[in-house]
Amino acid sequence: MTTHSLQHAKGVLAGITAGALMAIAPAASALAEPLSPATLVGAEALGVLRAKTVLVAGASGRNGRVVLRQLAQLGVPVRGMTRDAAAARAEIGAQFEWVEADVTKPETLASAFKGVDVVISAVATSMPVGGNRPERVDYEGTVNLARAAKAAGVTRFVIITSSSSGQKKHFLNYFGGNVLIWKKRAEEALMSSGLEYVIVGPAGIDDSPGGTRPIRMFPRDKYQRGMMINREDLATTVIAAAALPAAANRTFSVANGTGPAIENWSRSFAGLPRE
Repeated sequence: MTTHSLQHAKGVLAGITAGALMAIAPAASALAEPLSPATLVGAEALGVLRAKTVLVAGASGRNGRVVLRQLAQLGVPVRGMTRDAAAARAEIGAQFEWVEADVTKPETLASAFKGVDVVISAVATSMPVGGNRPERVDYEGTVNLARAAKAAGVTRFVIITSSSSGQKKHFLNYFGGNVLIWKKRAEEALMSSGLEYVIVGPAGIDDSPGGTRPIRMFPRDKYQRGMMINREDLATTVIAAAALPAAANRTFSVANGTGPAIENWSRSFAGLPRE
């Protein structure tokens, strides 16, 4: 699946405001040398995930492929799910395990989930209308993934959505097929599925280097337009959320920030809201 134009549109918004946030990563506003994902994710999370198999749904999208690559670099058993495995191998790499499935076709999902312990969904669409509109992909696709995950005995489902999910009058809805409304419906479906979940709402996303600025997690009502996070740090956050018990059933926004930072994922997850 492609990543929604939400990421580009939010990336051009101005006026970064820090707010009352909680942070993870370097204890400074910037580092001379970037920290690696292994350093940021930490030994506790890696110890959990290296004993599990992770399925990345939407692994050929812009966010999903970064999550896939980081997991592989970290030594975590990982499988990438995509609608076109041949194209994914050619574009992203044949070194990854690829499985072909389509979230809008639930009958294709069971084989992708065999032996899977954790699901990370980076599924999204850039098509406002038609068979790949947000209702079909973001909402119904999440429902289908959650049902397949539950049937397969998955222990945790992590989804990347939006900090603006549920906002009815947001401009993205006008040209994006009510994408934020359908993302919220997807979150509600996941929360009522009976699965252990984590809902991660990134700020505007860019492709600046990861590991150079604090990663700040906070309740979504503290999100303000103009906040940004780079794609690599988003992946790091999602991976930590997939592993640690304290992240279970949390819903939050994530952005890069400045200033001192907490270096304890579990403590920061524990302070975030449950929805």
